[in-house]
Amino acid sequence: MEQQLATDRDQALPHASGMLVTAIGPGLEDSSVNRQLRDRKSGTDVVTVSEGRAVVHAASDLAALRTKIRAYASQNTRKGKPRFQELVARLDTIEAATIDDLSLGEIELSIADDDRFWVEVWMPGGSGISDDQREAQDEAVAEFASIGQAETPVVPVYRGPERDVHLVSATGAMLKVLPVLLPSAVEVHRAPLVRPIVLAEAADEAGIRAEVDAPGPAAAAVAVHDTGITSDHPYLQPIVLGASSVVPGAPSPADVSGGHGTQMAGVAAYSRLADDLITGRLGADAWLVSVRLLESKEDAGGDPDRGPLWAERTTESIATAEALAPQRAVIHNISLGAENTATGTERTDRTAWSVAVDVLAWNSGAGRLLVVAAGNAETITDRENYPYVNLGPPHLQQPGQAWNVLSVGGYTDLDRLTAQDEQRGYPLPLASAGSLSPHSRTSPGGSRPLKPDLVMEAGNTAPGGRLENPEAQGLTVLTLDSNWRDRGTLLRRTWATSPAAAAASNALARIANAHPSLRPATWRGLLAHTANWPQAAQEQFPDRRDLLRAFGYGVPAPERAMASDSNRPVMVYEGVIRPSHRNRESKPDRIADFIELPLPYDELDQLAETPVGLAITLSYFIDPTDNLTRGTYAGGRLRWDLQGPTEDPNSFRARINQLAREQGHQRGGGSYSWEIGTMSRSRGTLQHDRARIAASEIAGPRLLAVYPVTGWWEDSSATWERKLSYSVIVSVDLGEVDLDLYSLAAIALQPISVDVELGP
Repeated sequence: MEQQLATDRDQALPHASGMLVTAIGPGLEDSSVNRQLRDRKSGTDVVTVSEGRAVVHAASDLAALRTKIRAYASQNTRKGKPRFQELVARLDTIEAATIDDLSLGEIELSIADDDRFWVEVWMPGGSGISDDQREAQDEAVAEFASIGQAETPVVPVYRGPERDVHLVSATGAMLKVLPVLLPSAVEVHRAPLVRPIVLAEAADEAGIRAEVDAPGPAAAAVAVHDTGITSDHPYLQPIVLGASSVVPGAPSPADVSGGHGTQMAGVAAYSRLADDLITGRLGADAWLVSVRLLESKEDAGGDPDRGPLWAERTTESIATAEALAPQRAVIHNISLGAENTATGTERTDRTAWSVAVDVLAWNSGAGRLLVVAAGNAETITDRENYPYVNLGPPHLQQPGQAWNVLSVGGYTDLDRLTAQDEQRGYPLPLASAGSLSPHSRTSPGGSRPLKPDLVMEAGNTAPGGRLENPEAQGLTVLTLDSNWRDRGTLLRRTWATSPAAAAASNALARIANAHPSLRPATWRGLLAHTANWPQAAQEQFPDRRDLLRAFGYGVPAPERAMASDSNRPVMVYEGVIRPSHRNRESKPDRIADFIELPLPYDELDQLAETPVGLAITLSYFIDPTDNLTRGTYAGGRLRWDLQGPTEDPNSFRARINQLAREQGHQRGGGSYSWEIGTMSRSRGTLQHDRARIAASEIAGPRLLAVYPVTGWWEDSSATWERKLSYSVIVSVDLGEVDLDLYSLAAIALQPISVDVELGP
């Protein structure tokens, strides 16, 4: 046994010392007993004790313990009892300590060698060790963390009152030999929650920089229309195609207004910023172009009392951005907004700015992707005011109410403070995971198009002491710092609906890269097609109207927008329709498009009552007007419906043709029990709905109809023959059912055929 322990001791890492053993016997957890296991003079100490097992660290060997065992056999106390009787009489055996011992049973020896875990390695700390000992321990932990890795990772550490807690990523194989390699360890525990932001910021503060992998040569670009960007930032310089300014008197495109543009650029370019920084290689999802749209106090010639004509400036900014990124897809991000003064019940909610962005997104029918932030709610310092402040008024900022843009609100999954946050005394987070972000505004609802369309991570707050406290490490989004030269660090944190919009722009760029031949409307539809409401959101807003106002279609899952899975085929159809076609008598002759979904009958019918997910999304752009005398805002509008489980094709066609003649007005209706419903989903240009149905109800070929609703194109013969492009996305999700529905259904429409492994 002693020979084996000596061998283990010799295998310890260069900066580690001593050995760990486990003493086994009844009652060793008693304080009087484990006190006798200790020997300060020889450096022997009990580091962990549980029922019948005590883990002992010996600075060099077990000589002190052997001496006590000999004394038990040959010496008595003054009362005539054997010395060290309480200890030795209960001591059954001593063996090498295991990870099971150090973790108090939390980590079992049966863990798989290849599995990787985040663990807290607790080492001696506080005033009980010297600076030299602490330095040696830190180096030993770093050596352990670097096993099997090309570069030594950054190991965050918390200096507690008596323990230094190190955060380490380790495989099962590493953990099994940890007691040998790190004999100074006193405890090891699974980390309850590891936020990559903690590790990324630790690396940044240590001066460690990652290598940047640029996107492919033909990859999409995100145009950041903001305060400019700091183009020489080490994580931006390799991926910036160009930068310009449309601010009069401010020709410099540099970010001089607090760094907002640079922050948005970081989110727009990198979907895995924190995760990638930990590995040392930073993969950019998109190229960047920057147009400085917003002036600052430093700009010459600016009139602080008169804002710009945003419609004009945004139009110039879009043209400038696309000139900087020719021959590639461009997703335009506008994480800016202004109060919407035209939202009263007696007035229209179109403004010059919202009309302008609708015209830009219409793009003469070709479509263009503009992503706009919904706007930020008033500061919440009284926890009782959440989420009522968010429900407004005020509501969405302009131009977020525009029909053709992707309007993005905020939710949060960040509801746990980090150790740093707790050390700084932050109160408990306000919102629970899956709830509305305290930063996000919502729409007024009513008969307007459903807005925001989607929500993405916008951060959380921890109100207390009359402060909002939005900047906690665990409650924010990691991004890039424009002032990196002065501060010496490359990263900072951001929050609110601005980074939510930037994240949506990033997602659209990734979808465009995966499917470059598809239309902008299809890219937008694919992202919305993956949206769902978190359970927490549904509990927070049991009234469906409030849920739609706050979350729109929900939280998207961009990875699921990239491809089909075998039991979740995604089918895409890109069509063209003439919504205002006239017959010889110059009367409307609206014709619906019918698309057959090639769903197999036998395989789905055999699944009977097995629940499956059905989702359908229609995405198109309207031709807007700024003429308020026209009866409608859109030149032509569309709706969709699906042949029901008991309808035959002829009766379905008759029902849809009647709806088209009656301009699509119906209450309720629809072929299934849709989650959102016909009336709510059909108001805008992005129409998504989903249903949970029995598999047999979708068995067999089924018709999907896209039909027109009247618009201002019918006002004159000059616009009667105009065409409207549209995209339809359909998916059937079998969940855990093992059936290759993709192969069975991939015989028509346009299935997305890129193979990926989808997460849960």
